[in-house]
Amino acid sequence: MADSVVDAKLKAAFGRARTERVAVIGIGDSNQRFGGHGYSKAMPEALSKIAPIYATDILQYRQRRGQGEPIPPEAPPELSNLSAYWYIPPGGRESVSWKPGLLIVGKDDPIDVRGPLRFHFAYGTFETEHAGAHADEARFRPAVRRDSRPWTILSSVPEPLASVTGRFGLERVVLDVPADPGRDFPLQFMPNNTKQPIPGPFFAAWAMAENTARQNGFAYHTLYASGGHSLYEMLGNLRARGERSLVTWFEAVRGVLNGEKTAVVMIHSGFNDRNRTRLSIGPAGGFQSRTPEGYVDNLDGLVHLIAGVWIKAGGSPDTLHFAFMPSHAISDPDDEKIVSYREAAARLAAYRSNASMIDLSKLVPFSRMTENKFYDKGRETDVHLTAEGYRAISEALVAELQR
Repeated sequence: MADSVVDAKLKAAFGRARTERVAVIGIGDSNQRFGGHGYSKAMPEALSKIAPIYATDILQYRQRRGQGEPIPPEAPPELSNLSAYWYIPPGGRESVSWKPGLLIVGKDDPIDVRGPLRFHFAYGTFETEHAGAHADEARFRPAVRRDSRPWTILSSVPEPLASVTGRFGLERVVLDVPADPGRDFPLQFMPNNTKQPIPGPFFAAWAMAENTARQNGFAYHTLYASGGHSLYEMLGNLRARGERSLVTWFEAVRGVLNGEKTAVVMIHSGFNDRNRTRLSIGPAGGFQSRTPEGYVDNLDGLVHLIAGVWIKAGGSPDTLHFAFMPSHAISDPDDEKIVSYREAAARLAAYRSNASMIDLSKLVPFSRMTENKFYDKGRETDVHLTAEGYRAISEALVAELQR
C-alpha cells in the first residue's frame, strides 16, 4: 500500500492518543451513521486498537428550534442559541424516551462498561418568573440504570435537581458509577427515572459518558451526519447553528480532554457534491459546488469555521488537525468527479500544515470491496456500505496509522 495514504502529520496527531486524550470529530453524509453502523460506529471501534476509548459520542437532544413551544425570549444565548435541545415548558410533563434521545452504552461498547464511569449531563436553569406556579414542581433526578432486566438503578444524584433557580443558565451535573469487573449488561444514562415524567420547565442540552480510569486514548464525537448532504449543506447548516451553539458543543468536547487537548476533525463527503449546482460558500466563493474548485472551497470553509469555534472554545490552533476523506471507490476506473475531489483535497492538505488527505480508494480498493461484498445489498455502485465495509476502511486506516 502506498506510503502517501496516511502522512506524517496525521500520524502525529493520532499518535498523541498514546499519552493523552484525543477527541476525534466526525462530519459526514449518510455514510456517517448509515444503518447505525457507519463511520460513527466503525471508526471508534477500530481506533481502540491504537489506544483506549475514554468517552462516548456526545448525545445532542433532538428537539430543534421551531419545534414545540419556544424557549422564553428572555433566555440567554447559552440556551436560546443552541440548535438542538429538549425543552418542556412550564406546566408540561414528559417522560424520558427515544424521541428526544437516549444515551445507552452497550455491554460490548469500547468504552468498557466494567470501568469507573461518569455521566455528564448539561441542563438549563430558569428564572422564577418564567416558571410561575410550577416552580416547586420543576425537578428532575439524573440516574444511571441497568438497561436490561431487572433495570436496577446503579447511581443517582442524592436529591432531585431544581430547574428553577432564580436565574437563566446552562449547568452541568456529573454522576459517578463505581467500577464493577462483573458488569456484563448495557447501561442507560438518564436525565430522570423513566417511570416518572419530568415537570416543566425543563431543558436538556447534551449528555456523555466517560471512563475516568482512561487518561489517554480517543473519543469519537459526531458533529454532523445527514443523508443526501454535500459539503455545501454541511457548511451552510453548521453556520446556521450559530457560533454560540458550536462553541458550547466544542466546550463539551474539550471539557474531558487533558494534556495538549488535541482534536482531529474527519470530514467525509463527495457522492452528493457531484450534483450540486449552487455556488460554493467557502472563503473564495462563487464556484459551482460540484466542481473541484467548488468542492475544495466548501471544504476550506469548514476548516475556517471549525478552527474559529475551536479557538473560541478555548482551544489552540496547534492542537487541531483535519483529515479530509473524499468518498470511497464505486467503480474501476473510479468516478471522475470523486477522483477530482480527492486531488483537490490533497492540494488543500498539502497547503495547510494542520490538514491531511486520506484516499479511501487506496485504503480499500474497489476490487477488494467487490470481492468481499462490502457494498450495501451487494450493489457495486452503491454509495453505502455494509457494516463490514465501514469496518474494513476504518481498520485499514488504523493499520496505516500504526505503520
